Amino acid sequence: MIPACFMNNQKPSGPASLPALAINQLLFRMPALFSGTTDSERHPLSQFVTDDDGFKWRLCAGAAVLNSKNQLLIGERIGKPGVWQAPQGGVDGGPTPETFTEAAIRELYEEVGLKKNDHVLLEHIDCELPMPLKCKYKTTGTGGWLENAGFVGQELNWVIFRCANSTLEREPSLISKLSGLNGEDPEFSAVRWESIDWVVKNIWEKKAKPYRVLREALQPVMKRWDERCAEPLFTGRWARDASRSVGVVEGLIARGLSEEKAAQKAKEPYIQDWQQHNGDKREWSVLTYDIDGRTPRRELLYPLGDFEEVYEGVSTLFGGTGAGGVVKRSCFYLAEINADESNPIAHVTVSETPRGREESLRYIKNGELILRRTFWHSWRTDKVVSTEVFVRS
Repeated sequence: MIPACFMNNQKPSGPASLPALAINQLLFRMPALFSGTTDSERHPLSQFVTDDDGFKWRLCAGAAVLNSKNQLLIGERIGKPGVWQAPQGGVDGGPTPETFTEAAIRELYEEVGLKKNDHVLLEHIDCELPMPLKCKYKTTGTGGWLENAGFVGQELNWVIFRCANSTLEREPSLISKLSGLNGEDPEFSAVRWESIDWVVKNIWEKKAKPYRVLREALQPVMKRWDERCAEPLFTGRWARDASRSVGVVEGLIARGLSEEKAAQKAKEPYIQDWQQHNGDKREWSVLTYDIDGRTPRRELLYPLGDFEEVYEGVSTLFGGTGAGGVVKRSCFYLAEINADESNPIAHVTVSETPRGREESLRYIKNGELILRRTFWHSWRTDKVVSTEVFVRS
């Protein structure tokens, strides 16, 4: 078993390397070397290892981004229809050599425009992995630039990320940037989520082994994610501490309330009971009380995935007419950078309303429930963000 603390911040040297392997710097990173402009003029030096038999392997970092369903983010290679893979690239050397993690973060940005701590987080690995997250694969016989530069293949080192953005979770094509960033050429023409089994089955044959290694190494990680999402984090009664709210009045005004009405609503008692659903511990039954804190006002089940909620009258958040309406909603979990380190996840509900789109994100911090709402107007391009703090009642 491999200690988890080793897996997601690796340097391309140290005790994990075979004793006979030597870390070197590579003057050949891209095919541009053979087109008149030397690669050393365009890019930092890249790193490689030499094995006991004298064969050279280029060091690469792969970005394995998982969503709430434990699916892998993959891109379709430009000019190669039907060829899908995860973002990857060489590990820069130079005066300050990159770690595998640094290289994966850079490649993720350059190839699909995703940023660490904004769109994704490094996976919180609190379990042991059955094997190292690296694997060599040969590229000889392809006639490619690696072979022409004297390399038998590449050593692909995986770094695991978790989705931390609701748009990326629901539709990665809406937020990914595939134009090629940091001066790099575009790599992908499309992106999507797929199961790791599908990826292993359909990946290029010469690259299949690293993906089989990834699939096996991910089994305890995926299991642990599902376990964290099923923990009773939100169980109990919660009361809003209105004195600590930020941006709530502005958020209600943006949804169409008058300034006077918004100020009144922001101060009213807001009490809820959260209980895990008997069928799936990752789903929640939520009972909301009237302002007296005793009279039940509504009870809703928040299932995973897409669903519709029917409401009566005029909703403070959803709008509508006196006849009520139907709201399309979706629930899932995301990695959350501000949550307690012991379980850095958030429960998310996205609602498509007559007034606009709303994201309600809840997480636990220091024993309190934090609710962050983000509202995008249906008639404007800006957004309004508010934060509410709930304490156990």
